[in-house]
Parts: sequence; C-alpha cells; structure tokens
Amino acid sequence: MGVLVLGLFSNTIQGIEGGILLGIAHGFVSPALFIAVGGVIYDRTGTRLIPYIRGLVNYMPVFSILFLIFTLANTGIPLTLNFLGEQLSLIGIWERNPIIAALGASGIVLSACYSIFMYNRLSYGSYSSYLPILKDINRREYYLLIALLIPTILLGIYPNLILDTLHVSVSSLIYNNPF
Repeated sequence: MGVLVLGLFSNTIQGIEGGILLGIAHGFVSPALFIAVGGVIYDRTGTRLIPYIRGLVNYMPVFSILFLIFTLANTGIPLTLNFLGEQLSLIGIWERNPIIAALGASGIVLSACYSIFMYNRLSYGSYSSYLPILKDINRREYYLLIALLIPTILLGIYPNLILDTLHVSVSSLIYNNPF
C-alpha cells in the first residue's frame, strides 16, 4: 500500500494509474490471502502461530499451490495486476524523485523476501507433530480462491481493460485542475 500512495502522490499519469491498478489488485489478492490464512489454515489447525504449522504441502497440495500463486502475486510477479500497478507507480514516482522510487522498490523487495520466507515455513519442512492430519480445501473454498485468481491474472495480461477507461479521467484530473 505504500507504493500505491507513492504512485498517487507522484501527480503523474503513470503514477496515479498505477496506484489505481494496485488498489484493484489489492482488492483481489489480499482477500485471497486472508481466506487462505484465516478461512483455511486457522479453520483446520485452530492456531495462528507459524512455528506450530509446518509441512502443509504433504496433506494439502491444491491449497499449497493456490497459496503459492497468491503469495507470488502479492510480491508482484509478472503477469499479475500487482506487477503492473507497482511498475506504473514506481515509474510515476521516478519522474518526481528517483531516491523515493528506490526506497519504494527496496520495500517491495523486502516484502517479497518475507512473503516467500513465510510461505516456505508454512508449506514445507517436516509435518508438524502438533497438527492432526488436515483435509485439503473443499469445493467452496476452491471456487472462492479461483474466482479471485482469474481476474488477477486476466487483468495482469490485459490491463487495458481498466487503463483505457482510466486514462481520460486521470489526464483531466491532472491537466484540467484549476488550482
């Protein structure tokens, strides 16, 4: 969200459009991660403590794949809407202040490192002795996560579905401002 704010306050077309794209992407990826952690992991294990949860891939392979995809989408890998939003936001702030853009990019890298480290701790390693045998996700949870995955990937491949409608509004916001 810090990169989103940087993009919005860059006062450039790319930055504002990137901030809006990042806000839309956040609306798809963050609920999916909350569903994965709160709706699936906590529901099955009864705990939120990471040291007690290990080796989920052994008994929950479909969940682990979807959790990996959303974790990577949250880090901003290409072909996701997060990547385009972060890229446009950083391009917009780069035009104003390259040092702030470098700080924003370093925040993205540190966030990606933590996300992948967290996914590795939860999904891999020996199965935790504190946990019973867990069931993989059911049909309802699968459809819920897929419904959030499809627009994340689709809009990451075809961002002009959103950008074409935004461009005129953002341009008039910047260039027709009487202040």
